[in-house]
Amino acid sequence: MEYLFDCWASIEYTLGRWKRVGVLPKILLLMDYDGTLTPIVDRPELAVLSDDVRDVLKQTSKRYPTAIISGRSLKDIKNMVKVKEIYYAGNHGFEISGPEIELIKDEAKLAKPVILKICNELQEKLSHMNGAIVENKGLTASVHYRLVSKNDFPELKKVFEELTKPYLERGDIKITSGKKVFEIRPNVDWDKGRAVLWIMNALNIKDGLAIYMGDDKTDEDAFLALKNKGITILISERTKKSNAKYFLRDVSDVKAFLGRLISLS
Repeated sequence: MEYLFDCWASIEYTLGRWKRVGVLPKILLLMDYDGTLTPIVDRPELAVLSDDVRDVLKQTSKRYPTAIISGRSLKDIKNMVKVKEIYYAGNHGFEISGPEIELIKDEAKLAKPVILKICNELQEKLSHMNGAIVENKGLTASVHYRLVSKNDFPELKKVFEELTKPYLERGDIKITSGKKVFEIRPNVDWDKGRAVLWIMNALNIKDGLAIYMGDDKTDEDAFLALKNKGITILISERTKKSNAKYFLRDVSDVKAFLGRLISLS
């Protein structure tokens, strides 16, 4: 991976070439929320979007179709961002909403009772453990353990694996992991990458240029889906193995990049 600002001349040329294409819009801007637009924090509700970043998003949305692709529920991510003009994909893309487009994966809706049952069982089993957070997001769920002590983590992991094992064996769910979090999802062939391609198709820019920024393992699906179709950017303070072509270091870098995009329009 290359640091994006070290390659700015090349990227600026690419963006300029796409902006000169006759049929607009041809550039789609997509990004994760936690760890990309806001720093990683101890509890999900503390990841509050700053007013200046919100203002930048309002400006980008006037120039490029802009989308937030998050593991949060659709309702939650909308409430956190509060920009009406952009597109939102919640629950890793299982639910999508925006101007003139709407999607909820029916297969994922069928798993809601299972997700609820697992969350109730996990909350009961982990209720004694300080720092364990079980988050039911409707179509998916998360078990956050950033605040769990190192001594308690083995117990949390054991409880989680034993409780979810029967559901995994029946094919009801699948498990992924992120930054200090276990994710429980419906066993449906869908992820952020497929959601991004769906949005591009829905907006009739499937042959356009997508810019995607994200910091977590779940964003790797989007990086892979856009490998030959866009500019993929990992948000990370250090380089590491990724499907992304470029990297930015932190939220301040992301804000600076968005500002450059605005200045190009």
